[in-house]
Amino acid sequence: MARPKSDHKRKAILEAAMDLFADRGIGHAPTSAISAAAGVAEGTLFTYFKTKDELLNELYRALRRELDRELVDYPFTADAHTRLRFVWDRYLNLAMRFPKRLKVLQQLRVSGRLFKDSETPTMALMEVLHSTKEAAEHGGLHNASAEFLVLLFRAQAEATVEFISAHRDHEAESREIGFRMIWRGLNGGD
Repeated sequence: MARPKSDHKRKAILEAAMDLFADRGIGHAPTSAISAAAGVAEGTLFTYFKTKDELLNELYRALRRELDRELVDYPFTADAHTRLRFVWDRYLNLAMRFPKRLKVLQQLRVSGRLFKDSETPTMALMEVLHSTKEAAEHGGLHNASAEFLVLLFRAQAEATVEFISAHRDHEAESREIGFRMIWRGLNGGD
């Protein structure tokens, strides 16, 4: 009879993968190094994740769910500006607290190894879709693709995090300027 899988080992493997991907890059972090960093045998890693691609995809989904957990008190009934600003601040807070996670998310998105089901919209993504689309329509951008608007939001947020990381003394003003730029772009300058 097979032993039940340990949630602790699974989490250790995901954390080890995240750390190694952040330090070495996805292509330079073999499963042998991940399992060694997690303190498990390489065969154990493959008990939890059949392939490295499966591990990459589960890590991607786990990192995306972290933002959803940051939004437990999301203001669903507020106006688009308030909702989008809420996501903006939480996204930046999370990225600033865990810079390795953002680095790994960026690598995973461009890896070409994500499965289609890994892109299933999360609550955070759906709320950014709704609030950016609402703001864009108010600003006269009726034909703007919601997906494109989300990519612009994410790019602006990641650029803001990168700047703040290099210039900590400008964090408050950079957060504000970054958000104002995205809001004005969506809302036609309002």
